[in-house]
Amino acid sequence: MVVSKSLNLPTLLVTVNIGKRSITLKKTTPKNMATAGRISGLVIQALRYMGQENVDDRGINILKRKLSDKDKKTLMTDLRYAPAWIDKVVRRLSEE
Repeated sequence: MVVSKSLNLPTLLVTVNIGKRSITLKKTTPKNMATAGRISGLVIQALRYMGQENVDDRGINILKRKLSDKDKKTLMTDLRYAPAWIDKVVRRLSEE
C-alpha cells in the first residue's frame, strides 16, 4: 500500500512487471475513464498531466492545428468529464 502524498490517505496501486519494464496501475474514477480510448480523453489527460500553469498560447495553437473539426466537436461534448480550467482551454481550441 502506498500513502498519497497530498492527502496522506492510502492509495491502491498495482505494479505489473513486463520484462524490464514496470507499470503501475492506479485507482481512478469513472469520470476519468469516461473518455478513455478517444482523442478527447487523450487531450484531457495530457492537459491534466501538464497542469494549468504549463498550458500556454503556443500549446493551444499547436492543438488547434493538429485537431480536426470533428475532434474539436467531440472534445466539446466530452467537457463534462474535464476540470473547469480545462473547459476554458478547450473552448479556446474551438475558437477560429
